[in-house]
Amino acid sequence: MPTIKIELIEGLEKQMLFDLRDVVTDAVVYTLQMPADDRNVRVIEYRAGFFEMKPPYEILIEIALFSGRTKETKKKLFRAIVDNVEKIGVNKDKIMIMLNEQPPQNWGVKRGIPADEAPLDFKINI
Repeated sequence: MPTIKIELIEGLEKQMLFDLRDVVTDAVVYTLQMPADDRNVRVIEYRAGFFEMKPPYEILIEIALFSGRTKETKKKLFRAIVDNVEKIGVNKDKIMIMLNEQPPQNWGVKRGIPADEAPLDFKINI
């Protein structure tokens, strides 16, 4: 149930934005062993001047997720994301990834139940 936010300056073709959304989400679903339909993603484009990153970075990928994954799993996730974006023609040097880990009790899911009390269809401690 992670949420993915991809932020960048506007200018990419619509299909490239869809491809970027899909390959990042695929990497998250695969690496974190999520159900295939567990996709919560936003692509946010900014007008020039409203988004600034230190070079060489041009795309910020922020993933909010439950805390509990190992450092090895996180490293695999980072690698899967940059490998996937490279396959669609995006230079992996332009990607910055940030994980925003939250304890499950900070997420209201399944009609407002704290996630640590809700039945989940995936593992957190991987």
